[in-house]
Amino acid sequence: MLNTGRWLLAAALMAMAGLAVAGGERLPRPEPLEPAVGFWKRIYTEVPDDRGLIHDAEVLSRVFGEVAVAPPGEWVERRARVRAALDRYRAALEALAAEGEGTANPLARRLAGAFAPDTPAEEILAAAERLRFQGGLADRFREGIVRSGRWRDYIRAQLAARGVPPELVALPHVESSFNPVAASHAGASGLWQFTRGTGLHYLRIDTAADERLDPWRSTEAAAALLADNYAELGHWPLAITAYNHGVNGMRRAVERTGSTDLGRIVHEYEGPRFGFASRNFYAALLAAADVDAEPERYFGPVTREPALEHPEVTLRHYLPASTLARHLDVPLGDLQRLNPALRATVWEGSKFVPAGYRLRLPAGAGEALVQAIQGIPAVERYAVQRPDREHRIASGETLSGIAARYGVSTRELAAANGLGNGHLIRAGQRLRLPGAGPEPTPIGGRVYRVQRGDTLAGIARRHGMDGAEVARINGLGNPDLIRVGQTLLLSQPHEVAAADALPGEG
Repeated sequence: MLNTGRWLLAAALMAMAGLAVAGGERLPRPEPLEPAVGFWKRIYTEVPDDRGLIHDAEVLSRVFGEVAVAPPGEWVERRARVRAALDRYRAALEALAAEGEGTANPLARRLAGAFAPDTPAEEILAAAERLRFQGGLADRFREGIVRSGRWRDYIRAQLAARGVPPELVALPHVESSFNPVAASHAGASGLWQFTRGTGLHYLRIDTAADERLDPWRSTEAAAALLADNYAELGHWPLAITAYNHGVNGMRRAVERTGSTDLGRIVHEYEGPRFGFASRNFYAALLAAADVDAEPERYFGPVTREPALEHPEVTLRHYLPASTLARHLDVPLGDLQRLNPALRATVWEGSKFVPAGYRLRLPAGAGEALVQAIQGIPAVERYAVQRPDREHRIASGETLSGIAARYGVSTRELAAANGLGNGHLIRAGQRLRLPGAGPEPTPIGGRVYRVQRGDTLAGIARRHGMDGAEVARINGLGNPDLIRVGQTLLLSQPHEVAAADALPGEG
């Protein structure tokens, strides 16, 4: 039953099938995009993270200079240095436009070499308006190559299974540098940087789990999304750009330009939100694919981390995480590390591990662990999730005030409700509250957890039962011997209807 690496056994065949579906050809490389591809290769391989390029946002072959900035993390200082550098280069270009190559500004004289002789002043001023800073990513890219070994084989197999070109194995370099916990200011998360809205079409995202943070589930979703984009648009450059700009946005671009040629679209289309990131997304992917395919050429010796291989079991019922850890005899922290999609609510006990969830087990786990899960008694399994607590917003209430009332942070409350940075709420809206709602009845029947001072007779009386009946149901030879924390059945248990199994089994 524990086929821990069966996807690896099929990877070669799936890769061949994927190449057949995709035509067995490399991704198209429109000639007009080659300067942009070269620019991104330079960013990925030559410019370290504490430096960056000052360049023309439209003519990427026009790089004016490389400047030092504070490293990522020191954002206030970094932004200040970037602003100062842009102001200095913009002033130099304006001096060059006004005074020509005879200007007294030494930087302006050097920048003259970026333009053809007799370039009109208006064009130089336009370049000054388009001035942009791009931070270097060479350090981060190399680290991403090392990390990519954990999931690279799985990604290639999933892409092939969907008929997605193999170069897309490099897309996480563009999105997250293969950082599985990466988060963007726009609310995108994980290895593949799914937003909540897009992710909901392919992944479980709720108060118990966020599969955007699971590299395996999000890889499956990314392959499906890319294949769907191609089915809608019919051209891989468009389908890949749609990963950033959306299918509807690319449809508009095709309609406005009358062309499916991405090279032409990039240079002609002026649609809403088709900004620098969208225009350069495909070129950045091509550059990343080139570097990922030959990392030693750009970085010298690089060793990718070994692939992570863990068996998975699909759970048929809702289960407390503590119950799983106890029956598996695996530390709760180990299960949490292996299952990054499960939210803190699950590990704190406010939510159950969801039914249908593919629980990842320690590497090399044997059949005994699956049997241990199957052996969890009915009184510790649930047919429904532990419900949310809710608050109905009254007029004049604020998110921070509601959070303080219930003893949670504003950030936790916003995350539980998928609210963005603006935290916009309205009267009458219902908010989910972090924390446990009432515990539902287990599949095996009603239960009671013994408290200090309890007696069997008193427990039975409070639940409208006879003490002898409670003793019989629980197999208690001596009804006086109950202990604090013990779980007592208050109704006759019945058998669990379905066993847990590996995906696709049972």
